[in-house]
Amino acid sequence: MGEHDRPAVFFVVQPTVAHYREPLLRHLRDSTAIDVDFHGRFANSETSAADRIHPASDDVLSEVTPIRFSTLGRLWWEHGQVRAVWSGSHDVYVLAGRIYTVSAWIALLAGKLRGRTVLLWGHGWKRAESGLKLRLRRAFYSLASGLLVYGDRAKELGISYGVPAEKIEVVYNSIYDAERIGSVQVSSVQVMGSDASTRREDAGTASAAPAQASASLSPGPSAERFTIIYCSRLTARHRLDLLADALAEYPADGPRPFVLVVGEGAERPRLERKFAESGVDAEFTGACYDDAALRELYGRADVAASIGGAGLNVIQALGFGVPVVAESDHRDSSPEIEAVVEGETGRYFQAGDAASLRAVLRELIDAPAQVARLGRRGVETIGRRYSAQRHASAMEQAILRLRRRRRHR
Repeated sequence: MGEHDRPAVFFVVQPTVAHYREPLLRHLRDSTAIDVDFHGRFANSETSAADRIHPASDDVLSEVTPIRFSTLGRLWWEHGQVRAVWSGSHDVYVLAGRIYTVSAWIALLAGKLRGRTVLLWGHGWKRAESGLKLRLRRAFYSLASGLLVYGDRAKELGISYGVPAEKIEVVYNSIYDAERIGSVQVSSVQVMGSDASTRREDAGTASAAPAQASASLSPGPSAERFTIIYCSRLTARHRLDLLADALAEYPADGPRPFVLVVGEGAERPRLERKFAESGVDAEFTGACYDDAALRELYGRADVAASIGGAGLNVIQALGFGVPVVAESDHRDSSPEIEAVVEGETGRYFQAGDAASLRAVLRELIDAPAQVARLGRRGVETIGRRYSAQRHASAMEQAILRLRRRRRHR
């Protein structure tokens, strides 16, 4: 191919072809800069049925070649990957950057031997590492032509561990198209006594569609009480118990906040009992993938709680104009936590500390103007960096730059 041709890209969707990958995949499919050949797992079948991630729609799945994989404990083998890299029918190969995928190691070695441009896409370093795991990850990444990582911290850590800066491209992450990003924050707690139009203005509405959605908000306890939304899978890893513990000891000098729990998972029955036994008023809605329903739910919320490891849940909340209260320095948090900036787009509480969480929530209840400001800044941050359009563009440009770097070495 010539230098200015549209390169063919063998692209492994990371981690699965899930519902939240649809906007990104649609933009990459329509790219005029690269010609993308999608491959991926259709479901995270290594988890229990209750904890599985909802897949993309059938029309998106129809454009993805399914990957068969075998497992042995934490080790995976993704069938066909090594053969694809060795055969060299594509110009660039973007593989999932998981160090326990044995086939990825062999594919990277095949790429080295055959002179292919093989990139790894993933979190990169989520936290500082040392010892054997650090040596293993550095060896893995050294075989690749470049890295596509989700956050700035991953690049900083990579450079500190000796990876050339020009080999690491930060592409961030996404969940929604830019048109879906905009505040739906209209809770009466924030602006008591204002009419609906004033509440939307004060909440920082960023687009017409979210403002229209707010007109149909369902009534409920959250119309009169400070409301916390939690939207994520209900697994033991996320430790939602902490929120119940924080609110169980809430002072009697005011009404306890109301909690909306949006999600499904194996832990749901136990968590429903936990909140009830703690005397916390909570509504468990189940999983929700409908855009209008999600907007309505977030429109009832004042803040979003991220308990345990944070991920795309913070991007979703901030994109809807709902500030995030998150655990500080949680080891399981993904790079998306970088979108939560203390005092700018959200607040942090001490990891695992129910009293610290309770104190932060009380401060926010007493500061409605701050909550509104955090919501506005959140929308600005997501629109600037985390939309599907920005994500796709960043990936296109990174792939082209890393390909040129590989060809000119």
